[in-house]
Amino acid sequence: MAAFHRRALVAPLLVVAAIAALTLWSAFGGNTPRTAPAENSRSVRFNMAWLPQGSMAGIFVAIDKGYFAEAGLDVQPVRGFGGMRTANELDQGMFEFAYIDPLSVALNRSKGGAVRMVGGINMRLPAGACFVKERHNIAAPADLAGLRFGAGQSSMIQALLPAWLKGNGVDPARVEQIQLDPAIVVSSLVEGRIDAAECWLGNSMALFDKAAKAKGVTIGRIAYADFGLDVYGSGFATRDALIDKDPELVRAFLKAAYRGYADAARDPKAALAITRKHYPLLDEAVTERQIRETAALMAAEGGSHRLNPAKIERTVTYLQASGQLQGFDQAPQLFTNAFLPMGSQR
Repeated sequence: MAAFHRRALVAPLLVVAAIAALTLWSAFGGNTPRTAPAENSRSVRFNMAWLPQGSMAGIFVAIDKGYFAEAGLDVQPVRGFGGMRTANELDQGMFEFAYIDPLSVALNRSKGGAVRMVGGINMRLPAGACFVKERHNIAAPADLAGLRFGAGQSSMIQALLPAWLKGNGVDPARVEQIQLDPAIVVSSLVEGRIDAAECWLGNSMALFDKAAKAKGVTIGRIAYADFGLDVYGSGFATRDALIDKDPELVRAFLKAAYRGYADAARDPKAALAITRKHYPLLDEAVTERQIRETAALMAAEGGSHRLNPAKIERTVTYLQASGQLQGFDQAPQLFTNAFLPMGSQR
């Protein structure tokens, strides 16, 4: 394989990433869905971990239909910048709630933070490795050996990749991991700058397929979960301090939010209309697919939002196998089911 210069890949794309980020920010900023706040309603800030998209439709539906307002909450969804930054901002009190993965929660707590998951959304890990079928045939992790694998620099799943590769008999040194600005991961794969890329159901999968179709190529995908990485994706999180100070706020937020997600799952097209009413520049087909994929991910464990201790523990085990969280003994503190139906565990 010819020598590969990371700077040669990344540098020409930084301008593209910057332009894309500014374009997306101008497109979505200022269009946050809001209902007229009721008198004495409590302002609640929610970090979406990324830009508005179909995976957040349940929140937009709950705002639009007044479910949060009925609970006395004025919820303000705000764009985020990836899991780890979102966890840190939540921990610092910049937000009351956020959309976060357990990997980011574990890493936050390992550094003295106090973020905790309070309910699941992606009950099956939505991440996988995508590739262009016309260039590669990737049917298993072993097929990634010798390839350039790109992923968003803010994606915490990268922390698990070495252990996942080892667990599937692949030397991690044989897979060149490249961290990219999330805004250029899709184009980097479709245009052949990388050989494989991390892709997510409910998020980027629809974007990969759209870009590939425009280029006249086809996207293939293997799911991490199909090859041993049985952990949760993202869900709702807050801080220990808020749980202790105002448990009823946590309960009220979750009840209204899950009500919005239930509506989105029952009627994706209505959820799409609500989402695009507030964010009209969102692609209709991409957003509807994200809504439907998110609904399927939420139904993966019989529609329960409760987090299984053993599955959370596996996240810690994988991180430790990747050389992180050595001596970490806080797995039980990564989550609580106390605010979900029939939940009392904390």
